[in-house]
Amino acid sequence: MSVAAIIHESSLLLTLEEISQLVSHSHNPHETLGNIVRLIQGRFRTDVSSVYLLEPESGELVLAATVGLDQSGVGRVRMRLDEGLTGLVAERMSPIMEPDAPIHPRFKYFPEAGEDTYHSFLGVPLIESGIVQGVLVVQTMERRPFSPNEIRMLVTVGSQLAPLVSGARMLERVASADVDTREAFAAAGEARTQRWLKGCPLSPGTGFGQTYLIGQNGMLGEIADSVATDPAVEHRRLNCAIEAARKEITRLSRRISHLVGEDHGAILQAQLMILQDSTVERDLAGCLAAGSTAEWALTRTLDKYVARFQKLTNPFFKERIFDVKDVFRRILWHLRPQAAAATLGKERLVLVAQEASVLDLFSVDLDHLVGVVVEHGGPHSHAVIIARSLGIPMIGQVPGLFHHFKAGQLLRINGTTGQIELDPSVEVNGEVDGGEPSPLVVEAHRNGQCSATVADRPGMPRIEANVNLLSEAAQVVASGASGVGLYRSEMLFLARRTLPTEEEQVEIYRKLIDALKGRSATIRTFDLRPDKLAHGSTAASSMAQTLDWRLVLESPILQRLFKEQVRAILRAAATGPVRLLIPLVTRSRLLEFAIATVEQARQELLREDLKFGRDVPFGVMIEVAAVTPLIDAWSDRVDFFSLGTNDLIASALGINRDDPVGTLGDDNLHPGLIRMIGDMIASAHRAGRPVSVCGEMAADPDGAIALVALGADSLSLAVDRVASIRQLMNRLDAESLAALGTKLPAARTVDEVRALITAIIRPARPEWSRERRV
Repeated sequence: MSVAAIIHESSLLLTLEEISQLVSHSHNPHETLGNIVRLIQGRFRTDVSSVYLLEPESGELVLAATVGLDQSGVGRVRMRLDEGLTGLVAERMSPIMEPDAPIHPRFKYFPEAGEDTYHSFLGVPLIESGIVQGVLVVQTMERRPFSPNEIRMLVTVGSQLAPLVSGARMLERVASADVDTREAFAAAGEARTQRWLKGCPLSPGTGFGQTYLIGQNGMLGEIADSVATDPAVEHRRLNCAIEAARKEITRLSRRISHLVGEDHGAILQAQLMILQDSTVERDLAGCLAAGSTAEWALTRTLDKYVARFQKLTNPFFKERIFDVKDVFRRILWHLRPQAAAATLGKERLVLVAQEASVLDLFSVDLDHLVGVVVEHGGPHSHAVIIARSLGIPMIGQVPGLFHHFKAGQLLRINGTTGQIELDPSVEVNGEVDGGEPSPLVVEAHRNGQCSATVADRPGMPRIEANVNLLSEAAQVVASGASGVGLYRSEMLFLARRTLPTEEEQVEIYRKLIDALKGRSATIRTFDLRPDKLAHGSTAASSMAQTLDWRLVLESPILQRLFKEQVRAILRAAATGPVRLLIPLVTRSRLLEFAIATVEQARQELLREDLKFGRDVPFGVMIEVAAVTPLIDAWSDRVDFFSLGTNDLIASALGINRDDPVGTLGDDNLHPGLIRMIGDMIASAHRAGRPVSVCGEMAADPDGAIALVALGADSLSLAVDRVASIRQLMNRLDAESLAALGTKLPAARTVDEVRALITAIIRPARPEWSRERRV
């Protein structure tokens, strides 16, 4: 019986329980790989399951673990990428299936593996951050093809297990490094007596809690060398802290699963392997036996690992030191004095980091994260977007950040004003400060959870929401938005190191559609660019070079990834209304490629007899000014246009979207920009094509009114701004907006544009703050 008949499509993903069980029985790299092949062999019910690892130095694939092949071949079976079917998988970075492997021209017989009796072959690459780490292979004695469903399943499972495979390799490389030197950690600097600091407001709201530092060395400040007075006590303290860190990682894994999907919940499991690795345990025990305190044992051991990582030649493994630092940081945090936490009543943390990293946001338990302060990072970075989605206050551009803060120090931050108070009073009006509710909550209480929209009013636009995480879908419904005007699918890539498979994406998109309860969802295909990736992460260094969307026309890997995503979106569209949106379409050749890919995906799904949406509207996102004259020529090839105003404004005005200059309200009202957008909308409307607008211009009251007056059919904005913009639109009339639309293109200055807008809204302006949200 085939795997497709045994395992239903809905269970293609490994569960967190399966992965946790695998990790809990892994105490060294060899055990981890052995557990992986046993899990695959049992789940797929095949005769053979094997993992081959790619050695960067030799460029060879080496058999690392197997069930079914001769165990003596482990470590001995080696092949170049131009040898064998397994080498072909790594070479092409795509699955290879052969019903009768020996007849394939690339088949190569390795006598030490004992493959004589096996015929069918299915191999998938293990890819992390765009880099092939190895190949996962299953084989059977019978000659038979593997179905498309089986292939998708192995690809999906391989994607989930890739972090564990690379984590095992990392631990093995570090353990074998022969290094005696140690890297000294830089001191965090003396805290200054300054009480108030000012930064750039990035995400609104207030937060009050203890400082959780993530510096260059990844530590929680300076740890002093000290001798333990009672080694037994230090052993107990360390064991308790390790167990607390283990529970925290497990809890956070489930939290991430709830926020962005079951598959993402596994991204922290590789850290659990570090916590219980036998080599790490032995090194820590040795330090404690020598008389060190628990804190100093962790510091000395991490020093040792940092030095070993510096000796590694592979950049991918060198950067994995961030994972090790994060684990040690978690343990050290649980060893800290508890006085401040007891004062607060419950633990609240303000993350303080050098740069706005998506992964750093998930390094702290989100149940306790009440704010973020970063030294570098602009208002449109993905970390900021996620912080807004989660309702976490955030402040950026604080120079000399680490000279001001100490680990565990109390902070109060205001993400609306950009103010930071050091060592504030715990009591505020007789109560412990817990932060202010989000604007969405305030608006909900004011208006009730009204789901009515303004879409039915003649001459008025649909008000939709931008979504980054699954957890926001409920807020979209509560806000009264007409639907999701922009789902940023690249968040699936940026919140993890492995690439999401087709099956993983289908499951996430279906959950989004179901949560919207009949409202439409516009899913934008991945928009990966170096400026959108987290600095200093593995994703920034490798994915930026291989997965930059702008290179799709020259990259077979990107083209395959794009088609898989299109297939996933079309399949998910069978469960509810979906629109497909292509980002950053800058030339006709790119448009033709996207159209051809969508058609190929449809034909494949028909052949495979998979359910999919047969009438999914196809749209393109306009983000560069040079496309303006091409709208007419493109209109007969697309169903709708979307204007991405953040990049469009930057392109038109020659500014960096992360530059503070780009956050000024005047940029939204630049008369040249107003005319350009008006021309784009008019061109699309002449061809009968609707135009949606997303970006900060749609969330700004003046910008929103200008866009609607120019004819925008829908506005998509952050979910916490939906209620206020909807309220504003309800208090305007279509006639005044139409008249404004004829006057705006004639304005010559920003002041003239603002005066025209003010003239129609002054009598009905809502009583809410005009403070700009950056």
